[in-house]
Amino acid sequence: MRYSLATLTRRANPGMRRRAIVLRDIVAPATLATDLFRAAYAPIIQAWTRHAETIIAEYERSLSQLTTDSPSDLQARLAAAETEMERLYILLDAAVQDWAVRTEKWQRGKFRGAVLSATGVDLNTLIGPEDVRGTLDQIIAWNTSLIRDVSDQARQRIGNAVFSGLTERRPAREVAKEIREAVAMSRRRATGIASDQLSKLTSSLAAERRREAGLSIYKYRHSGKKHPREDHRARDGKLYGETPADAGQSVDGQTVNAPIAAGQRAGQLPWCGCREQGVVVFD
Repeated sequence: MRYSLATLTRRANPGMRRRAIVLRDIVAPATLATDLFRAAYAPIIQAWTRHAETIIAEYERSLSQLTTDSPSDLQARLAAAETEMERLYILLDAAVQDWAVRTEKWQRGKFRGAVLSATGVDLNTLIGPEDVRGTLDQIIAWNTSLIRDVSDQARQRIGNAVFSGLTERRPAREVAKEIREAVAMSRRRATGIASDQLSKLTSSLAAERRREAGLSIYKYRHSGKKHPREDHRARDGKLYGETPADAGQSVDGQTVNAPIAAGQRAGQLPWCGCREQGVVVFD
């Protein structure tokens, strides 16, 4: 805890008699996920789309000629694609960093606004990007790895289609369909990753901000997705503690539940869009 939001709130509102205040729910806009996809993942998909067409053309030529050089020519096409990806990675790493910094700034502004409207306390001079540097570094490193994994999977699927096609002398149109589907699969996966990474980053940032403010209790907010995890939906609106010591106390008529297991919290499981609202509790 870097500061006590409960103490600051009491000072700003000396006559207040409330037992607790629930901060406004912060929902990240989908445009931030779109920004990540466009900046960091789409260039990889676009590059593989271009190379896929040249590989398809080379496969057609190789199949028609059936020369001993055919596999090596196709391997050279794949190698050329991989060389371009390696150059792209440097630029995309910087793009991920820029996105993470912008997302942190957005989340910090929303958290500050939620606190100000609920408590009258302005955190402008108390919180900054340096406080969550570790969280940003983790998400940047993870996305750097994911970008490479999306590219590697595309390369593997394309390579498998090409060389199994040559071995089996499969028609070019069939192999071309497999290659294009490999790229389409990578696009779908990258789109999902971008959305998931936004949830993970904003959830982690929200937890960091609560810890800084000394808020050890939060309200669970279900994502409302069409196909939810039932245990997540059952948590909606309930209060949870960060530590076992928080459990059992009553806050505005609600009993605080025991901590949720590590790795099961809102936004942590794959594709989880649930959130946690901070609760300011006064002694």
